[in-house]
Amino acid sequence: MKLCNTHLAGKSLLAPMAGVADSTFRLICKKWGASFVFTELISANALVRNSEKTFRLMKFQKKERPIAIQLFGNNPEILAEAARIAETLKPEWIDLNFGCPAKRVVKNGAGSALLNDLHGLEAIVRAVRKSISLPVSAKIRSGWDSKHIVAVEAAKIIEAEGACAVTVHGRTRQMGFRCQADWTVIRDVKDAVSIPVIGNGDILSAEDGKRMIDETGCDFVMIGRGAYGRPWIFRQFEHFMETGKLIPEPSFSERIDHCIKHYRLALKIIDQERCVKEMRKHIGWYLKGMPGCAQVKQEVFRMTDPKAVLRRVRKFQKQLNESADQDKSEI
Repeated sequence: MKLCNTHLAGKSLLAPMAGVADSTFRLICKKWGASFVFTELISANALVRNSEKTFRLMKFQKKERPIAIQLFGNNPEILAEAARIAETLKPEWIDLNFGCPAKRVVKNGAGSALLNDLHGLEAIVRAVRKSISLPVSAKIRSGWDSKHIVAVEAAKIIEAEGACAVTVHGRTRQMGFRCQADWTVIRDVKDAVSIPVIGNGDILSAEDGKRMIDETGCDFVMIGRGAYGRPWIFRQFEHFMETGKLIPEPSFSERIDHCIKHYRLALKIIDQERCVKEMRKHIGWYLKGMPGCAQVKQEVFRMTDPKAVLRRVRKFQKQLNESADQDKSEI
């Protein structure tokens, strides 16, 4: 399979989630079968201003390839300059964000705010395409609100300006991440353009991913929140697409093993203090649904020593295993 001149092993892509899709998580998801990953959202304005933090967010390791750098902003000239800077890292392509619903992004006229300014969106795609030699893709939502569904019109503009693919999230900006995603919008875009369409929204299982492809005809699926604490969803999806058979969920103990491996990898990549803070949410996601996990999460969220965190998680794992063994002995 080929997407934006890049050969992919499968049909599942990791979404460019701010505060989540860092280098560590991208590596973990690649290990579990994600065919392609995106960086976190990169501010074009901050990149052009030489922000050290933004440069750090943009960097990636060779093992993360294939990868795209996703940029957001509202000024065509600044985005063009940011794209030239990003191109120096030689990602597979540059992705433009026209879908982020966050207030801090929208209030500056970026992200999904550009769905209310299709001329501005058009100018941005055109400027970036002319400024770099790499392929350019874009990510959109269905529209600003239910009265302004513009995904098809926006996708046609993106295609006309030479983009290689478009990702469609089946929610409006007004919906945020609430309510059920409307996949019919993805189908409408697929019917309207000839470039590859990546479907996004409410893929929480392997079955969801296949159903999206079957119902919309989209070429690839982008998985975001469905991978929180469950990076194996990519392998489950690819296996289900290939064989029609489901890979079962890992046991509680196996999930904790994967959590600890994730934590240790993060400690190798980022500094200890930042690692402890950023891994808290991941631990919460890995432990979600396990009996007694609320108390463990409360304790872990107050800890500052990574070794203490790992010891507490291991202790919890031991307690779960002992409880499971006791249940078996009583049967």
